[in-house]
Amino acid sequence: MVKLASINLSDFVKLGLSEQEARVYLTLLEQGPLSVKELAKSISVLPNALYRLFNELVIKKLVTNTQTHPAIYKAISPSIAFDAFVKKQITEMELIKNDVIRCLKVQNTQDQTRIDLIESAREFFLAYSRLAIKAKNEILIISIGEEVPEEVLLANRDCLQKGVVIRFIAHKFDQSNKDILERWLKMGLEVRHYSDWGFHLVVFDRKMSLLSANDPKNTNNRLGMQIFSAGLSKALSDYFYFIWEKSSPIKLQN
Repeated sequence: MVKLASINLSDFVKLGLSEQEARVYLTLLEQGPLSVKELAKSISVLPNALYRLFNELVIKKLVTNTQTHPAIYKAISPSIAFDAFVKKQITEMELIKNDVIRCLKVQNTQDQTRIDLIESAREFFLAYSRLAIKAKNEILIISIGEEVPEEVLLANRDCLQKGVVIRFIAHKFDQSNKDILERWLKMGLEVRHYSDWGFHLVVFDRKMSLLSANDPKNTNNRLGMQIFSAGLSKALSDYFYFIWEKSSPIKLQN
């Protein structure tokens, strides 16, 4: 029997779930299969708020549902569900890595590619601040949706003031970072949500890029790259807009 009190929800966030998704999954493990109304009553939330969470968990193959009415949701065994979930995350990162390598191989000789390594979150943010100053048209960001240092906020402010468009896709959107994302909306960023985890991508004017991957045990540990290549940065920009079209817009609450 799973005891919710003994579980650290932050561990699930590191794996790529929101706290709400983790709580729903653990409740199903603890109490067994439930309908939306039964689970809503158990964790004291409105039923409508659960449908999106259930859909995300079904997509992530952590939960199954029956085709009955009402549908009954059941948690898949952790040993099976999380093994498959982590493998999926690794596979997606491998695909991104292979795309990067493939793009590097087909670069035109006139597009002189240079890649510098980044070994921490602090280095990543410093690199962002330096490159953002050079942006003239747009900055495209995919990240977890976390607090950032003051120099990053100032760089974004200066970019927005000179007319640079900043589009941001947050991997996470829940109570832990809702205020952060709403502050960025008020600043003038365009913000959307797409559930994912494990990497950070920034593209500046389709000419320069930053790409890093998280250490699953400590998101402050990041191994990444500064990519100075118009061809590769354009490919990463195309990837960003592919995800952008699938993402859900985040709006300020009245």
